[in-house]
Amino acid sequence: MATALPSQEGYEDDYDLDDVDDFDDFSDTIDYSHLNLNAIDYNELTATVENAHHIKNIQLNSNSLLTLTPEIDKFQSLITLELSNNQLVQLPHEIIYLKNLKNLYLKNNSLDDLSLPKDFDQLKQLEVINLGGNRFKQFPYQIFRMVNLKELYMGSNRITNLPDLFQTLTKMEVLYLGGNQIGNIPDSIGYMDSLIVLNLCDNRLRTLPRSISRLNRLKSLSLHNNQFCALPPDIIRLDLQELSLRNNPLVVRFVRDLTYDVPTLKELAARTIKLHRVDYDDKSIPKCLIEYLNSAKSCLNPKCKGVYFESCHKNIKFVDFCGKFYLPLLQFLCSPACTPTSTCSMTTTNHSDDMNSKFKKVLLG
Repeated sequence: MATALPSQEGYEDDYDLDDVDDFDDFSDTIDYSHLNLNAIDYNELTATVENAHHIKNIQLNSNSLLTLTPEIDKFQSLITLELSNNQLVQLPHEIIYLKNLKNLYLKNNSLDDLSLPKDFDQLKQLEVINLGGNRFKQFPYQIFRMVNLKELYMGSNRITNLPDLFQTLTKMEVLYLGGNQIGNIPDSIGYMDSLIVLNLCDNRLRTLPRSISRLNRLKSLSLHNNQFCALPPDIIRLDLQELSLRNNPLVVRFVRDLTYDVPTLKELAARTIKLHRVDYDDKSIPKCLIEYLNSAKSCLNPKCKGVYFESCHKNIKFVDFCGKFYLPLLQFLCSPACTPTSTCSMTTTNHSDDMNSKFKKVLLG
C-alpha cells in the first residue's frame, strides 16, 4: 500500500496547467516519482486514470519501492516504464506481457543475476534498457535475443566476463559497460554494425580485439581508467570524434616521458659555453667538466644551434609511412621552444591537421 500520494501542488510543479495542450499531452502519463513510496498497487496507480489501456508512460522513479505490482501487465499500451532509484530486487514475470514497451529504466536498484524473468527477451519491442548501478555479476543472456535494442546501459555493476554473442545486437547504437570489472572484450563486439557510442571506462582492460576496427559508425570510444599499455594498430581506421584514454599506463607513461625537467645551473652554463664556442682545456677547468662538455648533444630542430646534456624536451613527430600509416617518432630537443607545436607535430600532407588532431586525442584522451 502506498505511503504517499501525489497532491495537486505536485502536479503544478511538473506541468504547465495554463497550457491546455500540454495538459492533454500528459493524459497518457502516470507520475508517482519522488514521493518516497515503499509500495504501490494497481488500484493506487489507476486512482486518477479512466482507462489503463490509454497509459503510455509510468514514472515511479526515486522512491523506495521493493517490488512492482504483478498487475503491471494491464497497461497494454505502455511505452515507457521508469523505475530508477528504488530498491527493487526482482521484476514480476508479468512484465514480459507489455508488448509495446520500448523504454525500461531500472538504474540504481538492487537487481542481480536472478532478478530478470527467464522470458525477459519476450519484450521484443524494447529499444532502451538501463540496468546501471545494480548488482549484476553476469551479463544477462536474455539481452542477446532482444534484437531491436538500440541502447543498453549496464554501467556500475559487478560484471567480470562478457559472452561472445554481441553480433546478435545489430541495431544497438549505444553500449555502456563502464564501471564494472571486465578483463576482456570479446571479438563479437566488432560486429555490432550500428554501434555509435561504446563506453568501456573504469574496468580492468589491457587490450581490445582487432575487430574493433570494423565499427564503421563508431564516433565515441571511452577507455579511460583501465590498464591499456597499447592499442590495436587498426584503431586508426575508425572515424572517431571522441576517444578517452586518460589514466591508462599508455597515457601515463606518455605524459611522464614528455615532462620537461628544467636544466640545472651547471647545464645552463655548459650550454652557454658550447653555444658561444668558448675555448676550454684541462688547464682552465677540471677534467670532469671537460668530459661533461664533450657529452653535449645537438638539438634535432634544424633551425636551432643549441645543445643539451641531461635535460631535454621530448617531442612526438608523426611521419608519413608509405602513404598509409603515420608512425610516431620521438625527437629530442633542447627546450619546449623548439617544438613546432605544443604537443606533437606531423609531416605536411593535405590532411595533416585532421590526422594531428586525431593522434592528440588517441595519445592524451
